Amino acid sequence: MRGRPREDENGMMSNTQEHHSDPRQGIGRVARRAASKAARVRPGAGAFVVVVGPDGVGKTSVARALIACHVGSTAYFHFLPSIWRTLRPAPPDVETLPLRKGGTPGWRVVGCIRLAHGAARAWLAHASRIRPAVRRGTLVVGDRWIYGYVAQPDALRFYGPSWLAVAALRVMPRPDLVVNLSASPELIRSRKQELTLRDIARELDAWSRLPEPRTVTFAASEPPDLIARRILDELGM
Repeated sequence: MRGRPREDENGMMSNTQEHHSDPRQGIGRVARRAASKAARVRPGAGAFVVVVGPDGVGKTSVARALIACHVGSTAYFHFLPSIWRTLRPAPPDVETLPLRKGGTPGWRVVGCIRLAHGAARAWLAHASRIRPAVRRGTLVVGDRWIYGYVAQPDALRFYGPSWLAVAALRVMPRPDLVVNLSASPELIRSRKQELTLRDIARELDAWSRLPEPRTVTFAASEPPDLIARRILDELGM
């Protein structure tokens, strides 16, 4: 039977089995170690970090804590940064409204066009805003980035095949680290009453399966400051 996630002593999530071992446990441990190596940045260099997870899990709080803990220049964006405006140094005081969930499914062709448009915007934004900032030594923190097309396709009105969204991710510029925040569905629903436990569980599963090897999962029940320090440790900053 499938085990339930549990927190280890570092606040990271791991899978356990009650009756027999799950071979995915070994894969998860290898992926976590690989993420640590891939995320390491040169001393004095900047980094690009993306925080993901369901609405209400605490992404903005962790982003604020990460920016506050970092000694050096910082930048923040939600979903996709503007091509025309400079990146803001921190999240705004008023949080961005959550993406609208559900609704009537639309046309697949239109959804694919939206995906292509979003991918093109992401490429341009990375080339014009994110990469130059990282090269200047800035820590750039993004909320969701382009990963929403895989984990939250309905909210982004993408109705195409999931493999197409995954394929788009594979050709996108990759962050130095993806921080996946996970919590119990009950905790998230206490913060976002408009979400059902079923929808939350579905999103938690989708984010946990994100096809990005540089992903490290943290328990959102931990204090944001503690998570922020562990993220900086992963980056070697």
